[in-house]
Amino acid sequence: MASSTTQLSLLDVVNICDNYPLSNSKDPAKQARLAPLTFHDFMVDGIPVGRIHCTIVPHMAAYNESAAPTFHITDTAVAFMPWMNDYNSRSDAIAQVLEQWRKDEATFPALKGWRNELYGIYTHITDPTTTKQGAALAIERAAWGLFGFHAYAIYINGYVYSGQGSSPREDLQLWISRRSLTKPIYPGLLDNMVAGGIEFGHSPWHTVIKESMEEASLPKEVAQRAKSVGTISYTTLFKNGKETQTETQLMYDLELPLGLTPMPCDSEVEDFRLWTMDKVLTAIRAGEFKPNCACACLHFMIRHGVLTPENEPDYFEIDQRLHRRIEYPGPKKWPTFNEGH
Repeated sequence: MASSTTQLSLLDVVNICDNYPLSNSKDPAKQARLAPLTFHDFMVDGIPVGRIHCTIVPHMAAYNESAAPTFHITDTAVAFMPWMNDYNSRSDAIAQVLEQWRKDEATFPALKGWRNELYGIYTHITDPTTTKQGAALAIERAAWGLFGFHAYAIYINGYVYSGQGSSPREDLQLWISRRSLTKPIYPGLLDNMVAGGIEFGHSPWHTVIKESMEEASLPKEVAQRAKSVGTISYTTLFKNGKETQTETQLMYDLELPLGLTPMPCDSEVEDFRLWTMDKVLTAIRAGEFKPNCACACLHFMIRHGVLTPENEPDYFEIDQRLHRRIEYPGPKKWPTFNEGH
């Protein structure tokens, strides 16, 4: 959490979230930031689907020598060995690597947050003989940043109309959650009403229904009123400089009646509070939100006319920067094979 004296601009907030330099930037300052970030492309089916920091590559080479030849390594890229050319062989191989690496918490601290959840990794190839419902492989969620793969999540803005104002800024209120103090990432910071990563085998809509109950005790008949309202996307370089979070958030709006209060159902959330737009903006500027959740709130405020070109000097750049072009492929059709679980 930022100090109590911090006053960020809203563009600062976006910059904190989407802080990985663009490789095609002509800005000398951004090029200077990119130069020391030595990453190898992670290739599948001949195209980049992630990035591996140069300090991790020797561990991949060591695994090839000590366990089983798994990675084909060049000066600029890493790929699976040619005979690992389908979903099962790739997924099994990466799982075995991670099982060994997670024993070394000093070198791979991210793996301490092991979730037993899988994320699907996609290329442009969807051949059913080499993919699983379009995915080239699946990987443990905790390792996602280590490989820089493209992940997906749903974010639900729960809101009410108070009937107490003459403008969106005065009338709209947002349900805000506080993250559990025991969460391994951003404990205690403010968050959207409901958010959750899309597990491999689940569709976005299934995740909306599932996470609404798990995080906010909202039954299906309430959650299914959520409306899909677009996406935001970004790439975050972690503070250690060795991991990246490349993510697309699928955004949903859910209008709730004034008398309905979300309630924590699992250990993910401490509590909920219903805040005015001005109070949300104050907390965003103070750095009290998880960065990508702050961006989700800004997306909501732009769409609902709370932030406008007249009242926000960085309006155009904020709106553009909330939609970073992600260079890695995504699913053409969402796998749903695991929705019965």
